[in-house]
Amino acid sequence: MFHDDEVPLRSTKNIARQLRDAKDRHSHETRYTYNEQDDPMMVDQNDEQLESNSIVVSQIVDDVSLDTHSYLGNSEDDNSQDIQSNLLTQDISPSSPDTREISTALALFRHRHRLSKSCINDLCDLLRSFGVANVPSDFRSIEKILIKNQENTLQSRKYIICSKCGNKGTSLSKCVDIKCESQSGFVSTPTTICTFKLLPQVTSILDRHNVMPEPDITNTNISDVQYGYARRNVIFRERMIDSKKNIVTMLLNSDGIALKKFSHSIWLTCMVINELPRAIRFNIGNVIICSISMGGNKPKKNQFQSFIKYWVFELQQLELGFHISPPNLHGHFIKVHAYLIAAALDKPAQALLMNLNDPTGYYSCVRCTIQGKGLEYS
Repeated sequence: MFHDDEVPLRSTKNIARQLRDAKDRHSHETRYTYNEQDDPMMVDQNDEQLESNSIVVSQIVDDVSLDTHSYLGNSEDDNSQDIQSNLLTQDISPSSPDTREISTALALFRHRHRLSKSCINDLCDLLRSFGVANVPSDFRSIEKILIKNQENTLQSRKYIICSKCGNKGTSLSKCVDIKCESQSGFVSTPTTICTFKLLPQVTSILDRHNVMPEPDITNTNISDVQYGYARRNVIFRERMIDSKKNIVTMLLNSDGIALKKFSHSIWLTCMVINELPRAIRFNIGNVIICSISMGGNKPKKNQFQSFIKYWVFELQQLELGFHISPPNLHGHFIKVHAYLIAAALDKPAQALLMNLNDPTGYYSCVRCTIQGKGLEYS
C-alpha cells in the first residue's frame, strides 16, 4: 500500500528507462502518454491532480490579484492585461536559454532546495532526455561554466627557494641549478614564497564598500589612525599639489607562526585600508594579502628582500592612482591614490622587512646607529 504522497518506484524507473531509450522528442511524448494510459495508478493520480490543480490555480489567481508590490501604481485590470500580454509575447517569440543561463538556474535551484551534487547530475540527465537544449552534462560542468569567466582577485606568483644556494625555481623536489648540492634532491623542506598582486585586491574591496568621510584635520584628538600624524602629513603634502585628490591609506602587518607538529613555518604579510569603518576593516574579506612564505624555517632576509620588490613596485604604482566604482556612486568611476603610511611589526618581522640585523645583534636599532653592547649570560 502506498500513502497519498508516495509514487511507486518501480513504475517511475520503468518510465525513466523508456524515456532515456527514446531517440527523439516525438517518441518521448508517445511513450509518456502510453505509460500514463496503461498505469491505473497514474489514472487515479491524474484525476486527483486535476482536482488539486484547480485549487492551486485558484490560489495563484488570488495571490496575483492581491500582490500589488510588483506593479506599483497600476490597477488590477492593468496588471491582468500586462500578465496576459507577457504570456502572449512569450508564446509568440520563445527564446531558448543558453548553457550559462541554464547553469545559473540549476545552481540557484540547488542552493534554494539544498540538493546534493548527484541530484543535480540526475536532473541534468532528465532534462537532456526530454530534449532540452544547452543543458550541462553534470554538476562539474556547471561549476566550470560559472567559474570560467570570473576574474580571479588573488593573482599570485609562486617560487621555490633552494635552502643551499638560494636559487629561485618551480620544482618542489630538487634545485634547478646543476651546480647546487640539492640538484639531485632537497635534503630539507625548501621555502615556498607566493607574492600576490595588490591592485585587483584593493579595487575589489573599494568597489564593495563606501569609505569613511574625510575627518576634520583641525581635530587634535586621535581616536583612529585617520587622525594620526602620518596620514595627515600625506594628505597635506598631496593636497598641496592637487586639492581634489582622493586618497586612501593602508596599514601593513607581517608576522609568522611555527607549526611544530609539521615542522613548518608560515610567514604572512598583509595590509588593511584605514578608510574603511573599523567594524569591517579587519574582516577576512577586506584583508589585502601581499605575500605568504612557507617552509621548514623562517625565510632568510636576502631571499625575502628579492621578493619584496614585486609588491613594493606595486605600492609605488598605487600612489599614481587607479579608478574605482564604490556603491554610493551608482556605477560612476573616480580616481583614487593609495599610500602605505605605517606598519605594525614585531622585532623579527621588522628585521626581515627592513633588512636589519636581528634584534639580538649589533646595530639592530631602527632609530640610531649605535653599535650596542654584548652581554654574557648563563
